[in-house]
Amino acid sequence: MPRPASRASSRPNILDAAAELIAQHGVHDLTLEGVAYRAGVTKGGLIYHFKTKDDLLAAVVERVLIQVEERYRSRAERHGNTLAARLSSLVEETFDFPEDEKRLQANLLAAASSYPHLLGPVQAMFARIYGQFSEAGANTGLALVLAAALDGIVFLELQNLHHFAPDEREAMRQAILTISRQLS
Repeated sequence: MPRPASRASSRPNILDAAAELIAQHGVHDLTLEGVAYRAGVTKGGLIYHFKTKDDLLAAVVERVLIQVEERYRSRAERHGNTLAARLSSLVEETFDFPEDEKRLQANLLAAASSYPHLLGPVQAMFARIYGQFSEAGANTGLALVLAAALDGIVFLELQNLHHFAPDEREAMRQAILTISRQLS
C-alpha cells in the first residue's frame, strides 16, 4: 500500500483518486476503501475529509463543476466576454472535451438516478450559464438554442446514444461558430 499522505494534501489526492476510479469503474463499484488505497491514505484519513460515500461523490461533482465553469469563464474572458465569446467558450468545451473527463462525467451522470442529490449543483451551474444567454436581448432565443444544441451534443455522446464522426464534429463546430459570430 502506498504511504499515507499528510492531511493537508490528502483531500486533493482523495478527490483525484475518486475521480479516476469513477471514470474507470463507475460510481456503484466505488468504495471508500478503494479510494483510500488509490489515494495512499488510510480509510480513517479519508473519513476525516469525507464521512460517507455520498459526501465524497458530492465533493467530486463540486470539483468537476468548478473546473468546467473556470474553463468556460477563462475562455470567454480571453475572447472578450461578449455573447459570441461565451458561445465560443461553450463550443470549445463541447468539442475539445478530454476523454478522461467524458468518462468521469458520463459515470457521474449515470449515478444521478441512484444519487439524485448530485443533480442540484449541476442544475445550478446550468442556470448560471443559461442565465447569461437569457440576457442577450434580441439574440436571446438564438443564443439559448445554440447553447442547448451544444449541451445536446455532449449529452448524446456521454450517454453513448450517438458519436459524431470527426468531420461531422468539425462541421458542427464551424456552423455554430459562424452563427455565434453573427450575434456580436
